[in-house]
Amino acid sequence: MLACGLALVLAACGTSAGPTTPTPTPGRPGPAMVQIENSVLARPLAGLQQADIVYEYLAEGGITRMTAIYFSPTGSQRIEPVRSARPVTIRLWHSYHGVLFFSGANIKVLQVIQDQQIPALTEGSDGGVYFSRDPSRRAPHNLYTDGNRLAQGVSKHAPRVTYVLPSPGEPGASPAPAVANRIVFDQTSSHRVIYTYSAADNAYAYSTALGALVDQDTGQPIKPVNVIVIQVAHHDAGFTDVTGAPAVDFDLQGTGAADVFTRGHHYKATWDLSKPELPLKIVGSDGKVMSLPSGLTWLHLVDPGTAITAS
Repeated sequence: MLACGLALVLAACGTSAGPTTPTPTPGRPGPAMVQIENSVLARPLAGLQQADIVYEYLAEGGITRMTAIYFSPTGSQRIEPVRSARPVTIRLWHSYHGVLFFSGANIKVLQVIQDQQIPALTEGSDGGVYFSRDPSRRAPHNLYTDGNRLAQGVSKHAPRVTYVLPSPGEPGASPAPAVANRIVFDQTSSHRVIYTYSAADNAYAYSTALGALVDQDTGQPIKPVNVIVIQVAHHDAGFTDVTGAPAVDFDLQGTGAADVFTRGHHYKATWDLSKPELPLKIVGSDGKVMSLPSGLTWLHLVDPGTAITAS
C-alpha cells in the first residue's frame, strides 16, 4: 500500500471510493466549409479532390456552386476559386457547424451570418491571412486558400461539435443494387453531369458536356468515391444577387428521395434532414443509415423528378 503512495492509493490500488462522474464527450472543432465557384471562367478548379464532402447546387442562370467540407484540412495545395455564400450555405452550416470561408455575399445573406453569429472568414479577416489572389487567373475568379490556412482559421474560430459521422463501410447487398458504371443527369438547364466509374480507382470520374471537370492540383478529373443525387425543391429566395438574377434557396429540411452511386452500383435511398442542426443522413431501403466507402463524397441537389440515366 505504501508503494502506491498516499495520494494514489484509491486509483492505483483499485480501491473504490464510490460512484464517479462520467467524463463528458470531448468536443472537436467543426470543419472548414469553403464556397467554390463552378462557372466556365472558374475552371480548372483546385483542391476539391482533398475534400471530405462536396455539396453542389444551383446558384443562378444554370450555374452551380459548391460547398466543400474539410474535416481535417491540411497541406499547401490550393483550393480555388473561392466565391460568395448563398442561402443554402446557411442551411449547410447549421448541419455541420463549421467555419465558412467565402468571398462576400448578398447583404441579406451577410445579415443572417451576422445575426446568427456564424463563424465566417473572408479575404480581409484577421489581416488577410486566410486567402491570396492567383495572378494567373482573372478576378473575381482568382481568390484561393489552402488546407493549412483552413486549419488556421478552424483552430481560431470553429465551434466545438460532438456529432458522430457514419463509419465507413459498404452498403447492404439486399436488395441487389443495379449496375451503374455510367451516370448522366442534368443538374440544371445548362449543367449536364456525366460520371464514369473506374474499378481501378474505385471512384467515378466527373465530366460535363464540355469535358472532364479537372482538379488542377492532381491534373486529373475530380473522382468522387460516392456520388449522391438528392431530390429537393428550390425556390426564389426573395432577393437578387449582385448580377440582378433571382437568388435561390432550397427546401432542404425533412426528408426526400435520393440516389446513391458507389462501387459501380446504384442504390435507392432517402435523404434525411429532419434534425437540421445535425449532418444530413442517407438512409437505405432497410431504414438504417447507409454505410459508404471512405473517400470523397459528392452530393448534387437536383429538382424532384430529375431524370437520371444509369447503365
